[in-house]
Amino acid sequence: MPWPRAHWGGKRLVINAAIVAVLVTMVVLGFSVSARQERMAGEARRAQQLAQAVQQVKYRSADLNGWQNAYALDIERADAGTEVSRAQFVAAAARFDGDLTALERLPASPEIQTAVHRIRSAFDEFLTVDRSAVRLYRTGRPADRAAASELVLGRSVESYSVIAQACDTSVALATTAMDAHFAGLDGVGRSTRRYILVLSVIAVALAAAGALLAEARRRAEAERTRQAQRLACLGRLAGGIAHDFNNILGIILNYTEFVAEQARDETLDDLGHIRTAAERAAGLTGQLLGFIRQDEVRFAVFDANTVLAESHALLARTLGEHVVLTVVPSPDPVLLHGDAGQLQQIIVNLAVNARDAMPGGGTVVIAATGVDVADGRAGLKPGRYLELLVSDTGTGMPPETVARIFDPFFTTKPKGQGTGLGLATVRDLVTAAGGGVSVVSKPGIGTTFRIYLRRTGDFFARPDQEPDTVQAPRGGGQSVLVVEDDPVLGSSIARILAGGGYRVRSAPGAAAAVAAHAQDRCDLLVTDVVMPEMSGPRLVEILHRTDPGLPVLYCTGYPEGTPGGACLAKPFSPGRLLTAVHAALQDAARTLHDQSA
Repeated sequence: MPWPRAHWGGKRLVINAAIVAVLVTMVVLGFSVSARQERMAGEARRAQQLAQAVQQVKYRSADLNGWQNAYALDIERADAGTEVSRAQFVAAAARFDGDLTALERLPASPEIQTAVHRIRSAFDEFLTVDRSAVRLYRTGRPADRAAASELVLGRSVESYSVIAQACDTSVALATTAMDAHFAGLDGVGRSTRRYILVLSVIAVALAAAGALLAEARRRAEAERTRQAQRLACLGRLAGGIAHDFNNILGIILNYTEFVAEQARDETLDDLGHIRTAAERAAGLTGQLLGFIRQDEVRFAVFDANTVLAESHALLARTLGEHVVLTVVPSPDPVLLHGDAGQLQQIIVNLAVNARDAMPGGGTVVIAATGVDVADGRAGLKPGRYLELLVSDTGTGMPPETVARIFDPFFTTKPKGQGTGLGLATVRDLVTAAGGGVSVVSKPGIGTTFRIYLRRTGDFFARPDQEPDTVQAPRGGGQSVLVVEDDPVLGSSIARILAGGGYRVRSAPGAAAAVAAHAQDRCDLLVTDVVMPEMSGPRLVEILHRTDPGLPVLYCTGYPEGTPGGACLAKPFSPGRLLTAVHAALQDAARTLHDQSA
């Protein structure tokens, strides 16, 4: 079950968010600086325009003063050109007034506005003096003309001095403001370049970090792929070994039964020990296949206490003498509907993980009890569950490690000492069974796992019985063709079927089976799945061409490539074989009856 690699995704997300933040900052900075530069440039242009307007007013004031002096001299000499010079003076005053009005309309600082106001006041006084001088001059009396000339040359000069001084002040202020604004533009430019340089360095660093993270993730993915490939190779190797080993176990079990049928009472106990050892070996093979995730899921009703006892026997030999194992079964039977092998795999994985967390030794407690869940703990639906507790007194884990312990390939063990699949497998199996898992861990104290599996809802359910515990059904003389490439195992199968009331023929391979069936058809084909020359499914395909209704019972010890239809897993006891053969014939008879009806 693929689960997200949160730590890789989280780091990558942080880096991407940081890069986006840097880019957004650069964009915002660009807009901000652009707006600020436009504003400061506008202020600089206005300051420059103001300085030019003040300079123009100052120029007009000089022109006005010149014509006024000429006008005053003409008055004093009683020159005939007095009216002409006055007309030029009036024109100069009009030009001065126009430029001054334009200057007053421009936005300016309070200091410049005060200076402009002084210019306006002085100019108004200038005109007032001029009007007084005109009245005196037009009387025609020499004394009045002299007074008019003195008035123009006296008070008008004072007014001009005020205007010139105010113009100089305004020009200085406007020039200073203009220089300040242009200097501010240069400062903004320098600051912007520094900011952009810093942000660019940050962006490059983040991009480099992202590239390093991507490379690290690529290497980690490649390593996980290599690990998965190694596990797949191990699974195929284990499957091939299991096929041959199950054949050997089948021979041991079957011939043990043959000997037991004829043995004296004093030897039956010895044969029982042989059978128990062979069955234990078959159980270990099943556990191996379950660990490599290739064994078929066999659903049945079973008691969790039985699995707990079997796991206790297995773990007592594997955890080591430095680990104290305490197993507490449920006081009452806890029936589950599922695969007992998967529950045992969960127990073993958690126990081994607990052992590894206690390198100096400690205690592992495995306890089972039935609980009623109504509060939604571990994300469960309300109902009746098995609570399986696995607790250790190991080193414990910090919260950041607990958050990742179920990630595939995550491990805290040194490289080469762990695959990181144990707890991921536990959560996968529990989740697939509709259960839940919770974990509590504290550094220096230990770790406690709680597994919740839904109990069977049938109160009348009982653990499924092995066929050997009941009387196996006998045949009625039906013809059975047995195809098995292992001659010893094929001989034992034929012997069991013959003793069970069937007519049996044996074939050591697919070619011999085709020839035997062509010579004399049979009522049932019992065939191995994996054979050297031709597989069992291919043999069935060939025989069905001439006999499409031929029922088939596959016998296999190889977990991969199991075909559909009736299948009996190796090794099997005589009772299981006879029960499976009887069931296959019964199914074929019902199918034939339904077709004829």
